[in-house]
Amino acid sequence: MDYSLTSSDLIVGVKTLGAELCSIKGASSGVEYVWQANPADWGRHAPILFPIVGKLKGDSYEYIGKTYHLPQHGFARDQPFSLIESTTSKLVFELTSNDKLKLVYPFDFSLSVTYELSGNSLRISYAVKNPGTGPLLYSVGAHPAFRIPIHPKAKRSDYEILFEKEEAVAVHLIDGGLLSGKTGPLSLEQNRLAISDSLFDKDALVFKGLASKKLSLAKAGEAPFLNFYFDAPYFGIWSKSATSQFVCLEPWNGIADSVSHNQALEKKEGIRSLAAGATETFGFTVEIAG
Repeated sequence: MDYSLTSSDLIVGVKTLGAELCSIKGASSGVEYVWQANPADWGRHAPILFPIVGKLKGDSYEYIGKTYHLPQHGFARDQPFSLIESTTSKLVFELTSNDKLKLVYPFDFSLSVTYELSGNSLRISYAVKNPGTGPLLYSVGAHPAFRIPIHPKAKRSDYEILFEKEEAVAVHLIDGGLLSGKTGPLSLEQNRLAISDSLFDKDALVFKGLASKKLSLAKAGEAPFLNFYFDAPYFGIWSKSATSQFVCLEPWNGIADSVSHNQALEKKEGIRSLAAGATETFGFTVEIAG
C-alpha cells in the first residue's frame, strides 16, 4: 500500500504501480474485502485493463500498416502512475504516453484513475483523454478481486452472486483466451448464481449487455456483504481455480478478440474511437454492506 483513504466505515489502500486498488478494510471490524494477491494463486489485487481488455489474437494487432504486440489486458497494470491529486477523500493517479509505450501502442493518451471514498462506498473512475491530433483507439476495464470466504469456517462454495434483474443473456465462451463465437446458458435460481467449485472450469464467465447494473456478493441465505454498481457493455466474472479464495467482478468497456478476428485494431469488437481533444469516463462503485 502506497496511499490510503479513510472514512468512518472503511480504510482503502492503493498502490502507485498500476494505480492498483490493494485493500478495502472495515474501519472497526478490520475485515479485508480485497484479495491479497497471494502469488501462489493469483498475484494481483485489482489490475486496470488498458489500452485493451482481454487477449489479442496472436497477442498482436495491426494499425496503419504496422503490427504491434500487447500482452493480455495491455500494459497499464504494470506501469508506475503519478499521483496528481490527494485529499482526505480522494486520490487521483495519471499515466501518459511516452516513447517506450509508443513502441507497442502508437497513440498519445492520458489515463487518469480516481478513487473517491465516502462512508461505506468507494467510487473508482477512469478518464481517458486524447491529447493527440488523430483518433485514439482504446478499451478500458476493471478486474477487482474480492475475498471469499470472509466468514469464519466458511468455504467459497457457500457464497453466491445476486443479480439485480432477471437475465436472459448467455455466457460467451472462451477458447484459449479468445471469444469462440459460441455461447452457453446461464444457470440462475431467483437471480442468484451459486459460486460452485466448477463454475470457472472453462475460464471466465463473459457477458454482453447485462440488464443488471448491480451485482452483490452474499453468503447463501444471508444479506449481501458487498454491492457492486456498474454500467458497462461487457462484464466478466472470474476466479482462477476451484480452490481460489476470491472472485473477480469485472466491468469492461471492451472485450477480447474473437478467434476469427482479422487483427485490425479499428475493427476490433468493443474498441472505442476518441476524437482529438476529447475525454471519456468510465467507472464503478463498491459498497460494503456488512
